[in-house]
Amino acid sequence: MRILQIISSATTSGAEKHVLNLSELLTRNGHYVELICPPGGWLGEQSRAIGIPVFESEMRGSGWGRTLGLAMRRIRESQIDVVHSHLTRATYFGAVSGLLRRRAAVATVHIANHDEIYRRMAFGKNRLVAVSNFVRGILHGRGIKDRFIDTVYNGTDFTDLEYPQAMPVWEEFQIPRNRKVIGMVGRVCREKGHLLMVDALSDVVKHDPLAHVMFVGRIESQFEPELMRAVEAANIKESVTFAGERHDIPRLLDSFEFTAMPSHQETFGVAAIEAMARKRAVIASRVGGLTEVVRHKQTGLLIDLRPDELSDAMSYMLQNEREREQMGIFGRALVEERFTLREMARRLEGVYERSLS
Repeated sequence: MRILQIISSATTSGAEKHVLNLSELLTRNGHYVELICPPGGWLGEQSRAIGIPVFESEMRGSGWGRTLGLAMRRIRESQIDVVHSHLTRATYFGAVSGLLRRRAAVATVHIANHDEIYRRMAFGKNRLVAVSNFVRGILHGRGIKDRFIDTVYNGTDFTDLEYPQAMPVWEEFQIPRNRKVIGMVGRVCREKGHLLMVDALSDVVKHDPLAHVMFVGRIESQFEPELMRAVEAANIKESVTFAGERHDIPRLLDSFEFTAMPSHQETFGVAAIEAMARKRAVIASRVGGLTEVVRHKQTGLLIDLRPDELSDAMSYMLQNEREREQMGIFGRALVEERFTLREMARRLEGVYERSLS
């Protein structure tokens, strides 16, 4: 098949990494893939590095018409079979160019989105891809018939990566070697539950002063002052490390006792399957798609969004090493069964084939 991927962001968030991984796997499987994305970003650079033809175009304001024209030219000149869009703005370009060129349009819904474009493109051979059954339910609630929706979970390749000669994480970040490091991986912001973690950690360290949390990810600028004040007020500054944005996440995960995702909203939970792939148990809130990924008392613990529930779960994990390790082993097996990149690509190939049948 000949596939045009369109995405309206080129930074280093989940949807962009998804597009990069998918494009590489589809190419390996013998398909032809092109990419349209905004200029000057991480995604375009990484895609070129693996041999994907990249066409950059500004998608906001006056760039709307140019991007639509670019998409239509690429469909015609490269004889594209399927237009696959990611994120809402890109879905407009994918839906319209597919309609005008009479090509099947596929759109992956990565976030809990209520934009009208998803309902309007649910006709003919077009397909909507939900990253979880939670998202599928949102689409269905918007009046989209179930026959237009496929659930395809995201995947990870973290089962395969090794860092045998890397500097020990404790040494790199100057964390005392006897500390029990708990990881939170992902964008550092209010909705990911970092303030809840600060509250919970302040209670945990009273009983276990060796507990230590590492926040891995880019801190949202408007949230940073509030988070720093909370850490200072909780008197846990010596028990928190800010690692910033990293490209060696598997290595960091290997150094954690377990990870936590006390998110206020989550359509899927890529960070959860990445931790499970490294045999790490996960504490996660009972929200969105997380309950489809984390199995309570099997691959981790599910909690309600309260500081006392999070602190109790963290204390339980720290005190029950054998059970925690068993959760990690079971989580790794679950990832290998359901959440690999190969399985994700295979299911999306099926979506493309249904759109062309």
